[in-house]
Amino acid sequence: MNFLTPGKKIKEIRKSLKMNQEDLQDENVSRGLISMIETDQRSLFKDVAIKLIHKFEQKAIILNLNLVIDEFYLLRSPAEDAELYCLKRLEDSIINEDILEIANKFNLLEIKATFYSKKADFYLAKKDYDKAFNYYIHSMSIYKDINQHEIIPSLYWKIGLCKAKSSKYNDALSYFDICERYSVMYKDTKTQQLVLYDIALCYKKVNKVNLALKYIEKYLLSSNFEDDFYFYANILKANCYEAIGNYDIVIEIYNFLLANLSKFDNSLLWYIYNNLGLVYLDKVDYKTSLKYFEMAEKSINKTVKFNLCHILIEKSELFFRQKLYTEAIATLKLGLKDAEIYKDNEYLLIGNYNLLNIYDHMDDTSNLIKIYLTIANLLRLNNNFSELISIYIKLSLIYLNENRIEEAKQCLILSQKIYG
Repeated sequence: MNFLTPGKKIKEIRKSLKMNQEDLQDENVSRGLISMIETDQRSLFKDVAIKLIHKFEQKAIILNLNLVIDEFYLLRSPAEDAELYCLKRLEDSIINEDILEIANKFNLLEIKATFYSKKADFYLAKKDYDKAFNYYIHSMSIYKDINQHEIIPSLYWKIGLCKAKSSKYNDALSYFDICERYSVMYKDTKTQQLVLYDIALCYKKVNKVNLALKYIEKYLLSSNFEDDFYFYANILKANCYEAIGNYDIVIEIYNFLLANLSKFDNSLLWYIYNNLGLVYLDKVDYKTSLKYFEMAEKSINKTVKFNLCHILIEKSELFFRQKLYTEAIATLKLGLKDAEIYKDNEYLLIGNYNLLNIYDHMDDTSNLIKIYLTIANLLRLNNNFSELISIYIKLSLIYLNENRIEEAKQCLILSQKIYG
């Protein structure tokens, strides 16, 4: 993409209108001045730009041409034109690398920062969390350099999301903590509210239920039915009380949500039914649990079909607890198939760990090994090395019991390589 100096723009327009430099002169604008402006030896000022545009427009009328320019176009430098071009291109759904090349050429730091942020958003949506993380880090570094601090809280939140979505909850909490402090500092109330929810969610994931409840209450105090995560915060609150065995409060929360469902998107109905299925499973009321899981499946529509794997994988636990292993395995495999289609890494792991538990109870060593290898691959893709070491050690023990010495040795070598 070629961006012209003011002088080159004048020369290009003049030639396109078949005008010479004498045609542009008047008592205050000499031919010599026009020549020096066109060769970038003199600066173009606003009063001269307006006079030149008037002459261009007159000639365009004679030639029956539609000429749409103003003094701002003529006065803009190549860097300013490049910036406007990049800003427009950054509105596209697909962000091309040529924007970065232009930004580097003209040292457009804000464009570079926005480019990296947009690319990160793209990869976050595609669930490529490592790439998204790296792009957000690049973006934030530039925004800090150019002192645009107001965007920093939002970027820290998104960086934390990349870690949370990769199941690295302790790492996510570190970034969310920084996000909360920056959001208070720069009075970004929207991000402050969002991060409270995600902090609570991460604490729940690492089994720090009391801390999770603390942050849920902070979130709920500053929110209402209109807020994006109000529904999910109540669900999370219910999950926390379920974790500590207070099922009456859990059911009370779900009844509250069902009574107010009209205030939420109806596509969330499956979520309540699914979680009620889990509650009654914990209450050892298998009949009611099955009823709610089936209601959850029926409530799934096309817009939330990617969540079906959650229902199926969690429903499999109902069959497992009743020692209906065949039904549990079949249900899990259906759920895992959907989780793979929608790249739901969290439930791919949960589902495979559930399969592991079933095959362990069945003393099915052959399938046990297959699932351990699948889990190892998932953990490796997610860079979850601490858990991966544990899997390799457990695999090596199974191989040793089977007298498969070479395979056991290979697992130990792999675990040793992780330690470095």
